[in-house]
Amino acid sequence: MRKFPYIVFLAFCMIALHAKGQSSVGIKADMNLSDFLVNDTSHLKSSMRASVSAGFFYKYTWDDNAGLQADMLFRYRTSEIKNLTTGETGDYRYCGIELPVYHILQIDVKQNLLYIGMGSFASFGLFSRYETGTRSTDLYKKDPTSGKTMLYHWNFGTDFILGYELECKLQFNFNFQLGLRNLFDKSFGNVWMNSLLISLGAGYRF
Repeated sequence: MRKFPYIVFLAFCMIALHAKGQSSVGIKADMNLSDFLVNDTSHLKSSMRASVSAGFFYKYTWDDNAGLQADMLFRYRTSEIKNLTTGETGDYRYCGIELPVYHILQIDVKQNLLYIGMGSFASFGLFSRYETGTRSTDLYKKDPTSGKTMLYHWNFGTDFILGYELECKLQFNFNFQLGLRNLFDKSFGNVWMNSLLISLGAGYRF
């Protein structure tokens, strides 16, 4: 599983170096709602909070109706985390780099473009903190005894995008993302937490 982010990065490079077909680049940004799926034994409850992301994308089409798209996004995410045992409520804050790759199907609609894409993503967290009151915990800080972090930096999962591009190249899109990796270290036993995100955004393809 550790090789998965490198596979996504390799796919991104292969698309960029492809000599055939049509290629284009663009910029995009979105507002998203970030959440987590947690199991009952974790005694945690997550609630969605609004966040933002921005970046650019590369699109390669080999015919009028099919292609590949690779994004590189800088993602900021927040969620509310409540400990059901102690009643403590705090904020989860995350910033990281994300690389989704989609297989795109598209159709022309009166000079505009309707497209749908499915694929996978890999992400690397730059910082991750849990804040409550005056206390702030770095979730990527290594434990001095075990040498392990509370959460993993790397994450991966599935991604879905639905979008509409106007004739002027302005885009609007909906995105759904589900992380497949348990972000908690194995030393936490039966506790698991998977990331969940939905977003609405806009972009421009040059």
